[in-house]
Amino acid sequence: MANNLHAFIGTHYDEVIARCTAKSAERARSTAGAAASATDYGIPLFLEQLLHELSDGPSQTEAIAAGARAHGVDLLRRGFTVSQVVHDYGDVCQAITELAVESKVTIESDDFRVLNGCLDDAIAGAVTAHASAVAGTRHGESPILRAFLDAAIAAFEALETGRTGVGGSTGALLGRSLEGIANISGATSPTPRNAARASGWADQWRTGWCAAR
Repeated sequence: MANNLHAFIGTHYDEVIARCTAKSAERARSTAGAAASATDYGIPLFLEQLLHELSDGPSQTEAIAAGARAHGVDLLRRGFTVSQVVHDYGDVCQAITELAVESKVTIESDDFRVLNGCLDDAIAGAVTAHASAVAGTRHGESPILRAFLDAAIAAFEALETGRTGVGGSTGALLGRSLEGIANISGATSPTPRNAARASGWADQWRTGWCAAR
């Protein structure tokens, strides 16, 4: 039986959040100092934005990224690693898939593409904010270089899951991060255009630190 994702999430909204909370709590138990749940507002907010996107409303890309950035910083403050931030959003897809299998429901492929696109935007936003905030707390090393490196590693881990594509927001974040690392480390001879882009992203990291403090 086919079902559209908007109706499915509406029916199973509380169960999706409950499963995400359980998965997050399980990871938190292995992280000293991390709160028991990372889904207080980040995942419910994401689901609401996803429902708007599925309803053929205006694109929620910017709203999703903004909400995810706040969520990423919040998770850092509560002791979660950037890898756990990635998994936090990945839990949404896993919870929905599990429920669909258990309910013997087939979700339309177009709806899953919307879900994956929204997850892509959320992961990229959360990773950017988390890496920026972490780098802003470091001393005695190049914080900008470390921010690019942390973001690149987390973006690659997200891409490895297969839930996001190289051509989306997370893939673009990986590309920008590698470009920044190359320019700052002197691994390549930057063109004026690339140097300007790297400088612009460095400024955005600094802005992120100020916002996170």
